[in-house]
This record gives sequence, C-alpha cells and structure tokens, in this order.
Amino acid sequence: MTSTPQESWGFLHPECHGRNALVFFSWDLARTIEQHFKLHAQSSVAIQLYEAQKAVDRLLKQYVQIQANPSAFEGQTIELHLEQDGSDNPVLSLKTSPQLEALILDAQKEAQASGRLN
Repeated sequence: MTSTPQESWGFLHPECHGRNALVFFSWDLARTIEQHFKLHAQSSVAIQLYEAQKAVDRLLKQYVQIQANPSAFEGQTIELHLEQDGSDNPVLSLKTSPQLEALILDAQKEAQASGRLN
C-alpha cells in the first residue's frame, strides 16, 4: 500500500491519540525540523532556526487542536537552540518542557518494548 506525503504525517493517522500520539508526535517533530532546515537551506542559520521554530510551534498546536492527548500537549513547549560542539560546529538542541519530554520518552520505550518501533 502506498501513502501520499500528507498521509504520512502522524497527526493525520487514525490511531493518533493517547499514548500513541506521543510517538507520532516525535516522528512528526523530527520530520518538521528536517524539512524546514532543508526548505530554508539557502537562508542564514538564524532564519533557518526561526522558520523551524515556527513550524515546531504549529505542529504542537496541531496536536493540541486535534486533542491527540490533551494532558500531554496542552501548555507544553519545545524551543530550538543552536549550540557549539567541541569543534565549534553548530548543533541543534531542543529544550522540551519536562512533562512532555518525560511522556515522549516513556511512550517511545513502551513502543520499543512492544515491538512497534524498530
């Protein structure tokens, strides 16, 4: 079975609710960040970061709007930052609100243990 690019977004999946929504969100988050850095590759790093942050904010709002897991997503934040590694290369870091981070990590562990994640 083939899927269109739009169907591959986790928030569009029929099982995107409850604990499942946290795993779908982590996939969508990675995809969102990657897409926006590629889309704005010709822009300055500051613009790339700004556009990716806007997209992450929209993604989080999307999960709140569809009520995928209200207690997990409502009032939570994810902030993107660029930090320097040991070689002075910029490295993207995410500052996720502690509650959301803990829930995502727990859901990923559960999914791995049940064999739903590779």
